[in-house]
Amino acid sequence: MAPPRCFFLDLPCEIRLDIYALLLLIHPPLDRVGPSSPQARLHPAILSTNRQIHTEGTPILYGSNVFLAHTKLLASFPRLRPWYSPVRERSVLPRIRRFHIRLRLDCDLAFDAAAATAAFNGVDELVIEVWQAAFQSADHGALRVFEGVRAVKTVRVYGSITGFEDYVGWLEGVMRRGGELEGSKDISLVGTRPSQSQIP
Repeated sequence: MAPPRCFFLDLPCEIRLDIYALLLLIHPPLDRVGPSSPQARLHPAILSTNRQIHTEGTPILYGSNVFLAHTKLLASFPRLRPWYSPVRERSVLPRIRRFHIRLRLDCDLAFDAAAATAAFNGVDELVIEVWQAAFQSADHGALRVFEGVRAVKTVRVYGSITGFEDYVGWLEGVMRRGGELEGSKDISLVGTRPSQSQIP
């Protein structure tokens, strides 16, 4: 007598979702990835098995992973990790809802405030990692391109922020809120932007 067989799609949905998470979510988070970190790999080939698996697994791959935003093209050319090729399939770009961007404070940016707003408004997560070549060689000026971004569920700005921590706290609060700023203020939601005298 042949042993009983269990096919993948016969498993309860909850178990299938756990399996997709093991195959399609990449760890550790981008802020813990260094040059010597092992190159974690995904197994997206499972999505090509059949239509149902593709439908169930695709939201996990694109919606639950944090993608590295391009330094110029932002959300339109993201990649999962530096060793992965950028996502070029335009049809899946709207599914990507979590981003990490590395921003050098002491150089001119390759994008403007309008591009940042268009790319990141309403995303589920935005992590902004800032750095500079020398300690306190730059101020918060480069971060001002994000002042128009709104309705981000989870925001974190970290890195070389010594000297303008108040501004970073204000900016995180503004990006979490919906609506528009009135001039440079959002009194009803998060208070006023710290003045230049408050920021060294």
